[in-house]
Amino acid sequence: MRNILMLDVLKVRIYPNKEQEISLAKSFGCSRFVWNFYLKKTNTQYQETGKGMTYCQMAKDLTQLKKLANYEWLRFPTAAVLQQSLKNLESAFKNFFSKRTGFPRFKSKHSKQSIRFPESCSIKDGSLKLPKLGLVKVSLSKSVNGKMKSVTVSKTSTDKYFAAILFETDPLGSQVLNRREAPRRGLAHKLTATKQGNISGIDLGLNSLVTVFNGENCYKVDPIKPTRKYAKPLRIRQKALSRKVKGSNNRRKAIKVVAKVHEKISNTRQDFLHKISRKLVDENQVIVAENLCVKGLARTKLAKSIHDASFGMLLNFISYKLDREGGKFIQVDRFFPSTKLCSCCGYKNDSLNLSIREWICPSCQTTHDRDENASRNLRAKGIRILSENTVGHTEIQACGEAVRLVGTCVKKRVSEKQESPPTLR
Repeated sequence: MRNILMLDVLKVRIYPNKEQEISLAKSFGCSRFVWNFYLKKTNTQYQETGKGMTYCQMAKDLTQLKKLANYEWLRFPTAAVLQQSLKNLESAFKNFFSKRTGFPRFKSKHSKQSIRFPESCSIKDGSLKLPKLGLVKVSLSKSVNGKMKSVTVSKTSTDKYFAAILFETDPLGSQVLNRREAPRRGLAHKLTATKQGNISGIDLGLNSLVTVFNGENCYKVDPIKPTRKYAKPLRIRQKALSRKVKGSNNRRKAIKVVAKVHEKISNTRQDFLHKISRKLVDENQVIVAENLCVKGLARTKLAKSIHDASFGMLLNFISYKLDREGGKFIQVDRFFPSTKLCSCCGYKNDSLNLSIREWICPSCQTTHDRDENASRNLRAKGIRILSENTVGHTEIQACGEAVRLVGTCVKKRVSEKQESPPTLR
C-alpha cells in the first residue's frame, strides 16, 4: 500500500550570530528591492500596454539586471532567494485577480522582513544549515522526520528571528507517534475511547468566547481580551513615542518598545486560542460551529471586541488540528437561526435581539440561555448533516431570510439567491 505524504510546518526561533545577522540583513534588502522594483515595473507596463509581467519575464529580466554595474550587489544572496521573491509577487497578483486579497503593496524595511530558501537546507547537529549562512543555532520543539522542502526565515519588529520549516510527513506515522507519546505528554494528546464519536456544538460570542455543548454538559469559556488588558501600557508607550523627534535614535528605540507591547498582545491571544482549540480537539471527534462573516461583524460598533476575540483564528486552529487528528469540522451556514430556535420544541422567536441574554419559549415555556441554546441547536444541526451523509448539505437555506446591509442602507432586504451549503471538512 502506497503511503500518502502530507506537508507540515514547524516554526522555530533561531539565534544567528553577528556575521549571520549582517548576511540576513543583506538578503532581506535584496529580496525587498526585487519585490518593489518589479512591482513598480509591472504596474508601469500594465498601464502602458494593458499586460503585466509573468514570472518567466521577471526572472529573465533579473538575470540581465544583476549584470549591470549598479546592481552587482544583487548577486550576494543565492539566486533561488530572489527567484522565490518573484514567485511570491506573481502569486500575489494571481490572488488579487482571483479576488482573494488586495492589490500587492510595496515592502518597507521598517516592518517584518522575510526570505525563503527553497533548497539546500537541513538539520545538522541540532542546528539549522542554510545557504551562505552555515549552521545557525535553533531551538527545536520537536524533531523533523521528513524531507525538508523549504525554510522561510523572518525577522520581527522586535529583532527576533524565526524559521518556518516546511517538510514532508507521514500522517499515519504521526498518529502512531501521538499514541505512543500520549502517556508522557498528558491530557494534550490522549486518544481515549470516549473521544471517538463525541460531537460538540460550539457557539462563539463576546460575553462568553466559546459556549460548548457535548450532548450532556454545557460550559463556557470567558475571553481574556488582551487588547483591553494591555491598553494602558500601550497608551503610555505610544505617548512617549509621539514626543520623540522623527529620525532620531530615541524614536527608533521607542518604536521597538511599542512593537514589544503589540507582540505581547499577539502572543497572549494566540497562546490562549491554541489552548482552547487543543482542549476542544482532544475532547471531541466532531465539532460543529457557525460559518461567521467576520468581515461583516468587524464593520459594526463592536469592531474592536470582534478583532480582539479573533473568531476566524480560533476556527482555523480547530479546523487544522481536527484534520491532523482525523476528526471532522462542520460549519453550519451563517443564516441558520441557531439563536432564535428553541432547542426543545423548535419554535422560532423572531423578536429576539442582541440585548436579550435569556428568554422563555412561548410554545413550551422553557427558559433558555441564549448561548447555550445556540450551541444545542448547532450540535443538533451537525448530527442531522452527518446522518444525511450529504457532505455538508443542509435543509436550511438563506432564501427568505432578512439580511441587513450594514453601512449602506437602513432597510432590510430579502436575499434571492441560495447561499452556499455548510462545509464538512
